[in-house]
Amino acid sequence: MKLLALNARPQRTELRKRLLPSVEGGYDFHRRFRLLAHRYLSGGESLPDLFVETEEYGNVAEGRAAREALEFLEDWRADMPGRLFAFGSRTWESASGAFKVRFTPDFGIEIDGVRVGVHIWKTQRPPLDARMTYAALSLFPDLYADEVGGPEDFAVLSVIDGRLYRLSDVDNPSVMAGRVMVAIENLIDEIGDEIASPQPPIGDQPSSPPTAPS
Repeated sequence: MKLLALNARPQRTELRKRLLPSVEGGYDFHRRFRLLAHRYLSGGESLPDLFVETEEYGNVAEGRAAREALEFLEDWRADMPGRLFAFGSRTWESASGAFKVRFTPDFGIEIDGVRVGVHIWKTQRPPLDARMTYAALSLFPDLYADEVGGPEDFAVLSVIDGRLYRLSDVDNPSVMAGRVMVAIENLIDEIGDEIASPQPPIGDQPSSPPTAPS
């Protein structure tokens, strides 16, 4: 989702970083919050207990941000009191196998009789792009088609602006999704070729042979 929300140049930079060998991955500032959100909404754990846990984070800012986000979920839940579920994750793979996209519902909720698998978004930058969000969500319904009691709709809940992006709110985003996924495959191929055949630095270019004095 983050990759799709980026503009062309930072998207290319991010893809290049992911394709280059790396000793260790980057730190996900929001990962522990999403785990807490799952335990609160899908696991039924109490908010006071989860608040205490955030106080023990070594990163004070991370703990404060997690508490603020949990408070948002508490208020959101008061407005959306539907029955809660837990859904497993599914992985979509591109046609060429160049990349995969994993959808992990942080919780499921029944809205107007429909089971909705919801992923929580808590990243300030880049901001979510609504069209790309719907395009990404459209990749996953077929992956749950054989699951009895699985999600019937898919959504992203933004902690940043309080908006619930439900796939059912738009018409046929799969057309755009197909184009976007092909474009990413092509970009991956292009960057992969650049990494495999790097251009030598300008200073290392072979020079013309010296000219003999006349």
